[in-house]
Amino acid sequence: MALVILIIFLVQNQLTSTSYHLPSLDAPVPSPVYPKPVAYANLKIRKNVVDLSPQEKTAFVNALKTLKNQIPEGSQLSQYDVFVLQHVLTMGFRKKLGATGPAQGNPAHSQPAFLPWHRQYLLEFEQALQKIDPSVTIPYWDWTDPNALKIILQDDFLGSSGQGETINIPEAGSFTGGAVTSGLFANWTLNQNIHFDPITMTSMGTKLIRFIGLPPHDRYSLPKAEVEQLFRYNNYEIFNALIEGAMILNNQDQWEEGWTLHAYAHSVIGGSLVDDLHPKHGLPHQTKILGTMDSIPSSPYDPIFWLNHANVDRLWAQWQDQGHTGENFYPSAGMPWGHNLHDSMWPWDGGLSQPGNYGIGNIVSLLPKPSSAKVVTPADVLDFRKLGYTFDTTQ
Repeated sequence: MALVILIIFLVQNQLTSTSYHLPSLDAPVPSPVYPKPVAYANLKIRKNVVDLSPQEKTAFVNALKTLKNQIPEGSQLSQYDVFVLQHVLTMGFRKKLGATGPAQGNPAHSQPAFLPWHRQYLLEFEQALQKIDPSVTIPYWDWTDPNALKIILQDDFLGSSGQGETINIPEAGSFTGGAVTSGLFANWTLNQNIHFDPITMTSMGTKLIRFIGLPPHDRYSLPKAEVEQLFRYNNYEIFNALIEGAMILNNQDQWEEGWTLHAYAHSVIGGSLVDDLHPKHGLPHQTKILGTMDSIPSSPYDPIFWLNHANVDRLWAQWQDQGHTGENFYPSAGMPWGHNLHDSMWPWDGGLSQPGNYGIGNIVSLLPKPSSAKVVTPADVLDFRKLGYTFDTTQ
């Protein structure tokens, strides 16, 4: 089934966390708070991918590939692969896997820290790219722009759809995907123990894999109304859940499992098999992960991941600017550890929590020891401009 259902399954069933019970639509919210006119100098600007110049595209790709080939002394992984491993191991906070410390469930998904965790994650990745080329920022993929995906998938940018494998889907036809074999990412080599199907826990190999627009994720671009509806809600928990795509509101304004926005974009690129495209009740069930982006843990291995999450961060930034600035618009208590306003977020918690060995092989041993001095909480990342960047839509 879709990526989002796998999110819910992994978090609620495998990770033994408390279920995320969303507030009602009429739950009280703070009064609107708009940003004060603070002048931050020299902000880096994240741009719409359709507006990148040829030189900016080249600089971004070169920085990605350089980071992918930089192996720190004493490490078995490149710097890029370490970022992927961090994302993989957010799935590893189960006591039976050997996890230790107060972190509960999943530090990065299906709870309030989804947005701040990924904001910090993108920031650190962007800063790593900027050590290679200071001009680089992470562009964003506007899901409503029909031209964005065409530009992203060019051979001279982030590469094409996969080739070499045909999937027959009952009631829909035959579709082609597979390993990316042309363009600048044809030689993108993945660690086979970090690149895996989280349903079967089997390796997906060493190649970047894509099945673009495979049903039921063949609807693109997304209607602007689906994105604009985010801004109807003043409750942070509702905004966070809707943009992640783990939950949707039905026509009766009731919560239902579903997939949309961020989660749907993952599936547009990766693709997966489902048991029934049009079930009479509920949602189709995912039976096999096909592409890299549709594996929740391994998805940062596809460079498109960063553009997808830059758009998530952009929309949150716009929501914050539209009357939701400051700490009052983030839950201060009552959430699993790591998701409250002043909780430290793994892996930036000074070593307070450690994941167990999730994945294939002993991959947790490949993760560098965290800095005991580095602690980041959701409160620390609420002001994106203070972090040194903005977007071309939030200037």
